Amino acid sequence: MDFHQFEYVMAIAEEKSISRAAKKLYISQPSLSQYIMRLENNLGVKLFDRTANSITLTFAGEKYIQTAKNILNLNTQLERELSDIAGSRKGRLAMGVPNQTGRHILPLVLPEFHKRFPEIEIVVEEDVTMQLEEMLLSGKIDIAILNLPIQHDKILYETISVERIFLVAPQDHWICSKAALDKQHGFNFSCLKDEKFVLLEQGQRTRLIADEIFHKAQFKPNVLLEIRNLDTAYRIAAAGMGFTFVPENVIWLLNTKQYNNNFLIDDMNFTFVIAYRRGEYITKAMDEFIAIAKEVMDLNHKERTVNGRDYGRVYI
Repeated sequence: MDFHQFEYVMAIAEEKSISRAAKKLYISQPSLSQYIMRLENNLGVKLFDRTANSITLTFAGEKYIQTAKNILNLNTQLERELSDIAGSRKGRLAMGVPNQTGRHILPLVLPEFHKRFPEIEIVVEEDVTMQLEEMLLSGKIDIAILNLPIQHDKILYETISVERIFLVAPQDHWICSKAALDKQHGFNFSCLKDEKFVLLEQGQRTRLIADEIFHKAQFKPNVLLEIRNLDTAYRIAAAGMGFTFVPENVIWLLNTKQYNNNFLIDDMNFTFVIAYRRGEYITKAMDEFIAIAKEVMDLNHKERTVNGRDYGRVYI
């Protein structure tokens, strides 16, 4: 079976341009155009509607793409199963990870995995969580390191780490000195209803957690700024522009010496998982990566617990 035809059609559908698809596939535009014309003639249907500005799939083209993805996924799974049967320690593992999560988890897990399986090629794709879920479902990546909740019921997962959630306050805010005097009792989140907040953009998992906190506290936040990066949100909040929320790993990575402005939020967690498609064949490489991730993240959590700090608390 010629799998190139599936890849060619899928590339054109994704790029919505024969010239861009040809560039992506490293073939000439005339060759790709002629190939698609011959394929359409052989099939007896048009796969694409061609206009001066763009190319879109016909109804037949959509059916073709759907089946092509299934065939390519089946072929990939067959190759994985045969590789495992042969007992090979070689192979390829394509994983997706959000940028912030990658900064925390990959430096801990990848070196250990590579040490044990040096001949397995590792490919890392970085994107926002929603796009990574789509890449996982389409077969572009084998696994993804994500944060709960997962949006698709066709995605299964295994938990590798549970992070605490912190409220970060401006360092000169009155609650920092008050909480320092009484860390055991902390303060109620509702006292911040008139304060300004620096939040991540909509669609990011930390923003979903923030929205849940505001929902529980029953007030709408005064959002001063929306940004993409957790480290930046932390630094902006600490510098005095407002409050923000970060998972524990951000505080740990920044290794800040001043933490009287970091407050542990009760009953809120940030859960990291390794996700894969429902019905997917789990290769030995995938299985070992999940096991190593659990092992390494557990050790990292214990290290942080031993070297833990006495944080103030926030009650919602």
